[in-house]
Amino acid sequence: MRILLLLRGAPGCGKTTWVEENGLKNYTLSSDDIRIMYQSPVMGIDGQMKISQDNDDAVWKTLFRILRSRMQRGDFTAVDATNARTSELNRYKELCAEYRYRVYCVDFTTVPIEEVKRRNAEREDFRRVPERVIDTMYARFATQKVPSGIKVIRQDELDTVWLAKRDFSHYRAVHHIGDIHGCHTALQEYLAGEGGMKDDELYIFVGDYIDRGTENAEVVKFLLSIMDRQNVLLLEGNHEKNLWLWANEQGIADREFELVTKPALEEAGIDRKAVRNLYRRFAQCAYYSYDGNIYLVTHAGLSAIPGNLSFVATEQMVMGVGKYEDVEEVAEAFRKSTPENCFQIYGHRNLKQVPLTAEGRVFNLEGQVEYGGSLRCLRIGHDGIRPAEIRNRVFRTPEEREEQSRLAESSVADLLISMRHNKYIMEKKYGNLSSFNFTDEAFYDKAWDSQTVRARGLYLDTVRGKVAARAYDKFFNIGEREETRMDRLQRRLCFPVTAYVKENGYLGIVSYDEKEDALLVACKFTLDSLFVERLKEMLAAKVSKAHLEEMKDYIRENDVSFIFECVDMEHDPHVIEYPESRLVLLDIVKNSMESVKYGYDQMCDVADRFGLMHKEKPCELPDWQTFFDWYHEIRREDYEYRGQKIEGFVIEDSSGYMVKVKLYYYNFWKQMRAVVKEVSKKGFIANTAMLTTPVANEFYGWLREKYDTGELKRLPKDICGLRRKFFDDKV
Repeated sequence: MRILLLLRGAPGCGKTTWVEENGLKNYTLSSDDIRIMYQSPVMGIDGQMKISQDNDDAVWKTLFRILRSRMQRGDFTAVDATNARTSELNRYKELCAEYRYRVYCVDFTTVPIEEVKRRNAEREDFRRVPERVIDTMYARFATQKVPSGIKVIRQDELDTVWLAKRDFSHYRAVHHIGDIHGCHTALQEYLAGEGGMKDDELYIFVGDYIDRGTENAEVVKFLLSIMDRQNVLLLEGNHEKNLWLWANEQGIADREFELVTKPALEEAGIDRKAVRNLYRRFAQCAYYSYDGNIYLVTHAGLSAIPGNLSFVATEQMVMGVGKYEDVEEVAEAFRKSTPENCFQIYGHRNLKQVPLTAEGRVFNLEGQVEYGGSLRCLRIGHDGIRPAEIRNRVFRTPEEREEQSRLAESSVADLLISMRHNKYIMEKKYGNLSSFNFTDEAFYDKAWDSQTVRARGLYLDTVRGKVAARAYDKFFNIGEREETRMDRLQRRLCFPVTAYVKENGYLGIVSYDEKEDALLVACKFTLDSLFVERLKEMLAAKVSKAHLEEMKDYIRENDVSFIFECVDMEHDPHVIEYPESRLVLLDIVKNSMESVKYGYDQMCDVADRFGLMHKEKPCELPDWQTFFDWYHEIRREDYEYRGQKIEGFVIEDSSGYMVKVKLYYYNFWKQMRAVVKEVSKKGFIANTAMLTTPVANEFYGWLREKYDTGELKRLPKDICGLRRKFFDDKV
């Protein structure tokens, strides 16, 4: 069980002898034993053999590696070392908090120093230490105390550590509730049938409270509401580990939890701190007597009741003795090894689906409740033993389970899990659909990797396990990242490369909504924003009803997303001024994990078919020198594309690699937009050094003048309107 004993005392104080006398040798890690494993005793300058201290870094790494491995299984462990420093003890304490261990310090520092020196002199030569070492140890014991949270016991108080059998005969009845697996309705039906929870009756839950069922959040809320009751004992099942990892925001390998349980908990607003407190309440087993009979309750079943249950690893209580399929042999071994007044109750495994009472003195409470089976319960009272089976009527149908299984086995599941664990990616849920986008922090921290660049207008169907809609993977400006510097692009770009006009609006995505048999209209981040509504309005205004219906069929049949640039001059003008609003088809992208899109000519053919405006292709550049000259041409301050100011260009090479370039005019007026925002708030800007051109200074002076007269409040709010007014006033 999860118990750690730390022996504290100087060499020669009797720690090792005490370990052997109490039968703890098989459970003890000894630093000296590990030292001898690393190196045989060596000869000292005095001619005496001794244990080398030269390998201590490796020795302590090994000891803690072994200790952590034992703690992962819940093995009872003692550590035979001097444990003189407070820092050493705190390290153990942290591990105990991580693995939910009770930790005790067996105190040998009360042995008089003279007695320790006498015993040290009688030890084997190679175990003997200089007396100055013992003096140093006692000086440390006097000044470095045992931290709070570690209970100090005397050498003769070991019995206080062990799990003791309790007598529950004072309760009118003891209820044992089997694996619940997120089936709250069945649980409440059983409790209601017993007249509700009563203070004079005890309730032991055998674990596996979550996963597979459809009411996981409701079950967790119920457990939170009862966990502090004195007549409730919650045992730990194997699925509860997922709760602990989730509550501590750690990675979880279990796909069922990640894809079903976790979203339900978060949607219900369940507090992680509360769940951490709940997990700390979970017991490893219940061992009690009732009216002269003895009962052992674990999650998965033991084959015997040993003389000291504390020596049984928690892993065996939670996962069961032997393999999952060995449950019947385990039950038979228990019956043979225990007297007639000993009973065992457990859940977790029941491959053969044996009845609740089929095993004599062994009761199996696993009834496949999550699959439409029964919640198995056992009531033990002064009037005898009474089993109960509550048929569950709230569960996933076989078809729903099959659909969920397909998701769990799909590559989308891996992506879904990894993105949910990425702190730089945010998820928004819309029923079965979730959108994933990189956060502002990803942008500021430049935390770009294979996940964050993909999380840009990505919509996943978390039930069907497929990409429902998507935009491009994020791509970057020339010079924005190391790999988009010009010297890197010279080696990276595959020629020929193509330049496309970069429109200045917001990104819109149109795919297919299977549930509604309609177009799925989205922006990069949401399905329900004002921008989405305006995109829908623009689709209705720019595309005929007949074409919209044909588009829906085309998108459904080809499983693609249409990516648009929505230029809304009426409601949301950006930096570049257009004579009217426009909806531009940028690309058609496959709804797949990887970014696969139509070629330009194919995309244009589809656009023409549905009467859509599509992006422009100004030029194709055959080699680096041509690209280099073109790039420097478009970077001029006075550059215009066919007599028009534009935001910039998207550059795509022949392998599909994309970068973009923003032009001077766009960058300048985007900066001036920030100036407008600051002046509108306080009448000036703090950093006037950013005003590096005559036009910038003139525009700033004009803004301040309009602010001082109060006219700025009445002028257009967008940069297009303000720029127009500024140049009109100059004339």
